[in-house]
Amino acid sequence: MQKKTSREQKTNDQEPNFWDLLSPLFEFVNSLFHIRNDTDENGTIESIKRGVNFSGSALWILIFAIFIASIGLNINSTAVIIGAMLISPLMGPIMGAGLALGIYDFELLKKSLRNLAVMTFLSLFTSAIYFLISPLSDAQSELLARTSPTIYDVLIAFIGGATGIVAGSRKDKISNAIPGVAIATALMPPLCTAGYGLANWNLKFFFGAFYLYLINSVFIGISTLIFVRYLKFTRTVYTDPAVDKKIYRYVYLVSICLILPSLYFAYDIVVDSSFKRNAKSYLENHFSFERSKILSANVVRKSGEKKIEVTIIGETLSEDVLTQLKSLLPKYGLEGTELKIIQSGGAEEHKRPGNLSLETGVGSKNQEEKIQLLENELRTLKDKDHLVQSVAKEINVLFPYVESFSFGDFLVQNVQDFTSSKEATILVKWKRPISDVEKKRLELFLKLRIGVESLKVLDL
Repeated sequence: MQKKTSREQKTNDQEPNFWDLLSPLFEFVNSLFHIRNDTDENGTIESIKRGVNFSGSALWILIFAIFIASIGLNINSTAVIIGAMLISPLMGPIMGAGLALGIYDFELLKKSLRNLAVMTFLSLFTSAIYFLISPLSDAQSELLARTSPTIYDVLIAFIGGATGIVAGSRKDKISNAIPGVAIATALMPPLCTAGYGLANWNLKFFFGAFYLYLINSVFIGISTLIFVRYLKFTRTVYTDPAVDKKIYRYVYLVSICLILPSLYFAYDIVVDSSFKRNAKSYLENHFSFERSKILSANVVRKSGEKKIEVTIIGETLSEDVLTQLKSLLPKYGLEGTELKIIQSGGAEEHKRPGNLSLETGVGSKNQEEKIQLLENELRTLKDKDHLVQSVAKEINVLFPYVESFSFGDFLVQNVQDFTSSKEATILVKWKRPISDVEKKRLELFLKLRIGVESLKVLDL
């Protein structure tokens, strides 16, 4: 019996199991990702505590950073905004709160939250003051980008916070990590955008931007808390497991409340991107004509409205072609999308000279009427040319961001009921990207100056 046991033991020694074979690999991977041995606990805690302090130079640096970020947002300069993020001291109290929860230092937690609240209020106040006195009141793209946070912003904040605590806790500090975290998490721009919303009493801007700021702050703090626990920093006080559960319960609750709206915004962005991609494919595949050319195409999806607006010059498209174009929309996932085609001129306009020449021999009276009609049309065209030249000079002074424009009456063909109408339209080529407010201001000016009730401004 003993011999049999010995033989079995020998067999086991010769044939290691699957997990024994993988053990060296696990040890190697663990050595690559292990970060506890290189942790400077005392130095990390002292460094974060110093960052929590908010007085003297930190106060002035925050004010200057807010002004720089506000100016950058106002003039749409990414480089200026990045500079403001690099010098901002806002990361200190946020990481301090995460550290305090991780080591149960409730005095540090109170101090961090108090200083963060003061810094937030001061930042909002400073940016609101700037935007109140700034002569540039239009919302640029850098401002608009901070009003609709998504789940991707949650991920950026969490990963950025994790990078900050891991890099900051090393004995050999990784100097280029913290500036990168400050840029990636972008605490300053949403605060300044919220200040812009207050200054212009635009609550959509305020709540959207402040929501992004909350996401960044909370998830930087949460990632700091998680890694402080993972690195096993020494606790200031020891509590029973019930306190641990309570803290994590609050952390989970706050996280879920912040994540849910961001998931909706992310879903909306994905749907919007898919709609625009399908619309682009539809236009590229089916809007190529021999005697007509697309002047501009505008794809709109907002507030439940889905619309593709195409401006075409050249030969007028027939009703059969319009019907066929409309029938192809579902093939590209564009069900429920309104197709609006604006055409310059029409079949009647192209045929008019030929018809007139045939009819001039009917009688002298008809001939005189036709001549008078042509003279009136010619006079109208000359007056319009003179008006356009005058308006061009005024636009050059009042709207310096307009490079060139073309004005005329376009034939608007509705593909739903095949009705058509003429619409005064101006095609504008811009020197730079402009906001909806600037475009609306130009539209109102031209309506009053040209004397039309309805006018459409399209990008050229």
